[in-house]
Amino acid sequence: MNIYWFIVFGVSILAIALVVFLIKRNLKDEKELETFLNNEGEIENIEEDEVNNPT
Repeated sequence: MNIYWFIVFGVSILAIALVVFLIKRNLKDEKELETFLNNEGEIENIEEDEVNNPT
């Protein structure tokens, strides 16, 4: 019976570690997406200015 509890404990620790990893990864990806979308808007504005005001 003791071996059974060690297995349950080990699996639960791995599950908690996976959840923490996924949350951290999601926060990092969210920041990268926000930066990408912010920069994409600036690039579109520059391209529109070049089309409207050719030099």
